[in-house]
Amino acid sequence: MKLEPATLDIASDWKEIFDPESKAHSQFLGKILPGYLQEMRWFGAKSSRIKRYGAEYSLAYEIAENVWVYLLFVEVVFQSSNTETYFLPLTYLKKPETDQGTVAKLLGSSGKPIGYLVDAIYTSAYRKSLFDGIVQNQKVTLSIGQLRFSRGKVLKKKSGLTNMQSEVLRLEQSNSTIVYGGRFYLKIYRKLFRHNNPDLELTRYFSEKSAFQHSPNFAGTVEWVRADYYNVSLGLMQEKVVNQGEAWNDTLDEIEGFFKRVEELGYTLDELPKIDLYKPIAREQVPDYYQKLVGESMLRKVELLATRTAEMHIALFAEKTDRHFSPESFTSDYTVWLLNRVMYMFDARFNLLEQNIHKLKGEALEYATFFLENKDLIKDRLLNFDDQSLNSCRIRIHGDYHLGQVLLTGDDFCILDFEGEPESTIRDRKVKQPPVKDLAGLFRSYHYAVFATVFQRMKSDLPLDFLMEAGGRYYRLIVGVSLEAYVKTAMEGGLNIGYSKEIDFLLRYHLLEKAIYELGYELHARPEWVIIPLKGIIQILKNE
Repeated sequence: MKLEPATLDIASDWKEIFDPESKAHSQFLGKILPGYLQEMRWFGAKSSRIKRYGAEYSLAYEIAENVWVYLLFVEVVFQSSNTETYFLPLTYLKKPETDQGTVAKLLGSSGKPIGYLVDAIYTSAYRKSLFDGIVQNQKVTLSIGQLRFSRGKVLKKKSGLTNMQSEVLRLEQSNSTIVYGGRFYLKIYRKLFRHNNPDLELTRYFSEKSAFQHSPNFAGTVEWVRADYYNVSLGLMQEKVVNQGEAWNDTLDEIEGFFKRVEELGYTLDELPKIDLYKPIAREQVPDYYQKLVGESMLRKVELLATRTAEMHIALFAEKTDRHFSPESFTSDYTVWLLNRVMYMFDARFNLLEQNIHKLKGEALEYATFFLENKDLIKDRLLNFDDQSLNSCRIRIHGDYHLGQVLLTGDDFCILDFEGEPESTIRDRKVKQPPVKDLAGLFRSYHYAVFATVFQRMKSDLPLDFLMEAGGRYYRLIVGVSLEAYVKTAMEGGLNIGYSKEIDFLLRYHLLEKAIYELGYELHARPEWVIIPLKGIIQILKNE
């Protein structure tokens, strides 16, 4: 049941909401805005202790005759004194166009409704203004700075770009997405940063400066620009990628098929020998029984996705003149940055697990106890990072690479969403890191898919311990095939990832880092899944 919007009293004109001296402004910031934001899926501070909400900037411009939009930059100040900034474009309507995006019902001095304050992306006029702005490379002067629209090369080749129908996707997460004519997707960034968003930078780089063809075509951007200040990315438009869904869901189906074939054919664990962990194995060398159980389709997809991952890194490695992308060596400064980051993360996860261990039971409790009892061992592994012994390069990477960031496109893949880890600062997301870290993210995603099937999805008469062991052996095989294809492609493409010993060290290091990172996410969002990263951590420590 849809709730009625909150009411906001207006003395004469709806624009007084943005006047710091008005009563409406105080009511808006004190009650209306917090209530609206708490209902939004893209508002990432729901569970945080918030001290106050502020209007950092409210920049007005006329998108059509007598149609005004206020670009509101919402400052969220936490009890810890940290701040975050969120983007909320606002406008006025006599009547909402949709059942979404109504911020408040406006009441006049007589107490009667006079209209509505709405999130402007839910109005056709604002959506049209954004698209037209990009197509026309517009620059709009604001009271502070300039709203700059930039068109990508792909739009120069397109016709029929006027009066395009638009709608807002209902399945939203950290951003909002507008679809134009089923041909273009404009991602509106809600959480803002004091630098260009890495998603924008990498999408534009791949599309317009590299030969890599397995990411979305860059169509344009919306940015707030001020002289001698950082640019703020407000939106990224991409050409639609025709696809059959995320690689994550397809992988789950493939894994479930593996378990069903194992059960139907009556295989025992003795008939499913272990492949050495993190040892490359060519698809052609996979034993016949594994070929049959895993399936040729899955093996080919694993091989191809690893190849595309390496090609993505080769494209990033190729840039030698742009300092934002050119490769770098390992340095002591990078090691200090990395160790400060991972140790802070580990301590936070350790404390969080300690506080929540009473919620766990069974094998999850057993794994958690092992983790807590081996604190020093894990710390030693994390601190064992010596930049002097590493000869490979660091490059810009995806940073949050997993099967949910990959689309199936017929017989191929498209890699997308280059924003980086949600918990990281925008500066940290742009730090050049070993490309093998993305590979570790992909392997952790395969691990998740295997054990999510075992714990959450699989209906089987086989004992859980059998399914877990068989799943572990499946994972070893998939990782081996993936690693072989990645390393082979990387070497042939001239990507400097080091020799075998260095690759193995960096892979294991970042697998451990990723699993510890996941531990925090699951404890906060899905405690019933915490067993998966815990199992991954133990597997890495014991080399199981």
